[in-house]
Amino acid sequence: MGVSVLAFQDRFQTSMGLATMGISLTVLMMTAMGPLMAVVLGRWGLRRVMSAGVVMSLLGYVLLAYAPSITVALFACAALIGPGAALFAALPPAVLAGGWFPHARGKATGIAYLPILTTVIPVIGVGIMQRHGLTGLYLSLAALHLLLLPLTLTVAEPPLDAAQDAEVDVPHVETRHGGILGTAIFWLILVGNGILSGTSIAGAAHLLPAIEEHGISLELGALLLSVSGVASIFGSLLAGVASDRWGAATTLGLAGLGFATGWGLMAVTGWLPSLTLSVSLIGLSGAAVFPPLNALSVEVFGVEALPKVLGLLGLLAIPFTFATSPFMGWLRDLSGSYRPVSAEVVATCVAAAFVFFAIGRHLRRKTDVDLVSPAIL
Repeated sequence: MGVSVLAFQDRFQTSMGLATMGISLTVLMMTAMGPLMAVVLGRWGLRRVMSAGVVMSLLGYVLLAYAPSITVALFACAALIGPGAALFAALPPAVLAGGWFPHARGKATGIAYLPILTTVIPVIGVGIMQRHGLTGLYLSLAALHLLLLPLTLTVAEPPLDAAQDAEVDVPHVETRHGGILGTAIFWLILVGNGILSGTSIAGAAHLLPAIEEHGISLELGALLLSVSGVASIFGSLLAGVASDRWGAATTLGLAGLGFATGWGLMAVTGWLPSLTLSVSLIGLSGAAVFPPLNALSVEVFGVEALPKVLGLLGLLAIPFTFATSPFMGWLRDLSGSYRPVSAEVVATCVAAAFVFFAIGRHLRRKTDVDLVSPAIL
């Protein structure tokens, strides 16, 4: 949907802040359904849930294609596209991949979330919009969901004993006082993840307008979005490998620094090689958030608590994931430039990186203590 933000704004003659609200509402409903996913998956299974989600999103894009007003368009995002995406594209792929490959959960999750389509949709989407308008683009996305439906109907449930057979030496955090919400590390993860996830989501909406602000044409801007999509594929793969090798918290910290560097470069210059590096870093970092978050949640709280932890993180991060994109649009409308927006992203992402580096250091110390104590005894 990010490639259509400017056309969406022109179609309904609205502000940038309101034009990006569709993406925010989609993410809002995806995250709001997070705490329910464990119950839903347990009752109906991955195949039924994911297939139902594809159908809901398909209907949402059809409604979006023919929306007569921005109210109807935003309703399609909030009532159909967002909930549908929650059912087939948010938590279920992590459960599916991690369930089949519990010994390499970070790598498996990274592969499952490879953003392959983001490399081609921007360029193809611009071509479709130029020939058939927004209606043609959204109907094409609906058709893409129709092609996806046969795949979700063949999903096989992971074996129940797979996770039990995976013995992983990790420093689980004691949660008896107040449960998961009673641990300080959960709230630190929440803040850091909220910043990075909000930045990643907002980037999908604001990257093309920010690029065009430097005088770049729509076609070249779409090509740069495809470059960002290619980088995100590598980011998803590298994040999974890095999480398994160096730690999920450290990987998330590096993602924060990547966001800060990418948006900082975009504010400084519109030189094409610099913009290419900028969008590459943003794409790389955006795809490097959820796979290590998934691995970090298992590392800290255990695999059994994964659906609950991710659901709580998604729900409580709504102020970040929902508000970041409209706030960036409002700041852009107020200042007339994306430079203040870039400054805000740099500051918050550096703070998030500091949080995750601190968490990683804490977990390494805890692991060292756990290893040394038996040796002393």
